[in-house]
Amino acid sequence: MLGPGARVGPYEIVSLIGEGGMGQVYRGRDPRLGRDVAIKVLPADSAGDADAVARFEREARAIASLSHPNILAIFDVGRQNGAIYVVTELLDGETLRKRIEIAPVGWRKALEIGADIADGLAAAHARAVVHRDLKPENVIVTSEGRVKILDFGLAQTDPFLTAPDTGDLPTLGYMAPEQLKGELVTPSADIFALGCILFEMVTAKRPFQRSSGAATIAAILTDDIPRQELNDAAPLELQRIIEGCVEKNPSHRFQSAKDLALTLRAIASSSAVMPADIVKSIARKSRRQSKSIDSIAVLPFENVGSDPGAEYLSEGITDGTINRLSQLPKLKVMARSTVYRFKGRGADAQTVGRELRVRGVVTGRVKFVKDRLIVNAELVDASDGAQLWGEQYNRPLADIVQLQEEMSNEIAEALRIKLTGAEKKRMRRKATTNSEAYQLYLKGRHQWNKRTEESLNRGIAFFRAAIDADPLFASAYSGLADSFVTLATNIPLPPREVMPKAKAAAEKAIETDENLAEAWASRAAVRWWFDWDWSGAEADYKRAIELNPNYATAHDGYAMLLCARGRFDEAIEQITHAADLDPLSLIIAVHAGWPHYFARNYDAAIRCFDKALELDANFIPGHGWRGMALGQQKRYTEALAAFERALAVDRIPILLAMLAHAHAIAGHRAEAESTLTALRYEALSRYISAYDIAVIHAGLGDLDAARGEIAKARDERAAWMVFYDVDPRLDG
Repeated sequence: MLGPGARVGPYEIVSLIGEGGMGQVYRGRDPRLGRDVAIKVLPADSAGDADAVARFEREARAIASLSHPNILAIFDVGRQNGAIYVVTELLDGETLRKRIEIAPVGWRKALEIGADIADGLAAAHARAVVHRDLKPENVIVTSEGRVKILDFGLAQTDPFLTAPDTGDLPTLGYMAPEQLKGELVTPSADIFALGCILFEMVTAKRPFQRSSGAATIAAILTDDIPRQELNDAAPLELQRIIEGCVEKNPSHRFQSAKDLALTLRAIASSSAVMPADIVKSIARKSRRQSKSIDSIAVLPFENVGSDPGAEYLSEGITDGTINRLSQLPKLKVMARSTVYRFKGRGADAQTVGRELRVRGVVTGRVKFVKDRLIVNAELVDASDGAQLWGEQYNRPLADIVQLQEEMSNEIAEALRIKLTGAEKKRMRRKATTNSEAYQLYLKGRHQWNKRTEESLNRGIAFFRAAIDADPLFASAYSGLADSFVTLATNIPLPPREVMPKAKAAAEKAIETDENLAEAWASRAAVRWWFDWDWSGAEADYKRAIELNPNYATAHDGYAMLLCARGRFDEAIEQITHAADLDPLSLIIAVHAGWPHYFARNYDAAIRCFDKALELDANFIPGHGWRGMALGQQKRYTEALAAFERALAVDRIPILLAMLAHAHAIAGHRAEAESTLTALRYEALSRYISAYDIAVIHAGLGDLDAARGEIAKARDERAAWMVFYDVDPRLDG
């Protein structure tokens, strides 16, 4: 133990504040800046304990990665005489535990404190940091009334961890069921803990605490929260929030801490409070109401006849239903690329609900007989497998647009979602009344989703035919724009050849229907990939997200734009939204690593790329980006192996350029130059981006040649020029 006047690094010890299993916490003084600080010291005899050191350093890293007024700020970390210390801001106040031990804090104050805690958690979750040990002891309310979260010693910075990676365990009474089971731990676990804290603030009782550890575990896994105490202590609105936080199934809880904070503040700002007797009389109904369907997955409708020529119909009905339901307020709808990974698997609704963390699942079968469509569809409660709605439709093929509208409206009614007049109008809005145009559009999207050069050109022909059939069909213009953008950025074709066509189609889509989210996202892609109009592209992405918050592609595109501008924290927030809507998307899983890669945090980037490869071991972008990150870490053998894995699937030019750059920085000049020569020869017959050639020259140290190629890339409007400022391969 250190006495007053002792030194820890440059800091002077003033007095002992407290001590526990993780060492001592002292009040200290920083003579250089003339401020008081808190100093947490892990004793020298514990510094040899690898687990203790790992936990201590994990806490320091977790806090250091965050900057938020509701999270304890870290100033410094160091070692002295075998002991490890961390220096944080000094807080003048008391823990929430001490406040609750005196008396309940009251529901109004609980709303304020809970909202501040949720804000801090939202900031942590946006950086992929999950606290995992949130409890009243780890929350301080300062003398000025500020709320601070501390003790991130059990925080995880990998959102895909399951059980804690050390022998340490969070405090039992606040652990979520999935933590107790050793299952996937996500930000939802922190929301469960916050629900327990909210209950405790208003009742001064712990909701699941029992006489023994085993009984407490059983209560968390099986028992409801004590409702009588809650009825007497909080208004119905707050009761529902607490119940929604402590649901056993993570997918039934609030899906983001940010949304929880907004909801708590909305209640706090409301002056209208129900009388206690009315609250009690309807509280019994709140549990069922809190479990209303607020998230849904529409599985690919089965093509019963297995006619390849009719496949576009089953896909089109699926996609149309997804798009229409995405317009519903406060309903999270899983994106297309996620639900299509269940195609042909025969998974039941409850299995899908568990995997995707949704409450409702729509399934269907489509049979095409002569000129008629026979469609069977049902909505199932994923928690218990109960059918909530089901219907059969037998319609002429020409009525496919009306069929989709009717089916979506009936599902919305089954979900008991109340719509405003404007929302009902949006749901009634038809993409086109021309059945021929709509079928051509469905065929175009069917081809676009294959993402090959041949299929994209076929799709373009279908979209143009749809426009000929209905010149005011905005979705067809958007599909045309998306096809051209994909040709310019993924295949690739010369941007100056195809991007102007993409822009014209996107602007025509907006002109035709300014409320079509896809159109704004299409134009945003052109604006930043080709026009280099950063502010205009950002405005378009924001408009797309405003029109359809469920549109994962818009969140994904916006995240890429933010990466290119070096705004990595914001990029993480957007890609997290995209992954929440489209959790099985391979490309979004790869893009989740981009903010970390461009920020030079290669370990975190590789974890994301590995996650994508867990979904599909042959996914080319996963291997390519993993190889680039490994190359930046000078792990050349592993990097080269990653590129070879990708090239074994498809030998595309951008991968060859990545491989050549890795050879170059590894000192394998002959191999790099050989690949460079091959690419220059290939450029005689097809488009090869000058940016890719520049990257190879940069790796070889041929800077004049690299600058010359960058100038060409700028002139040709090469797609990857948007990352010029952040690409680590060009740091030299």
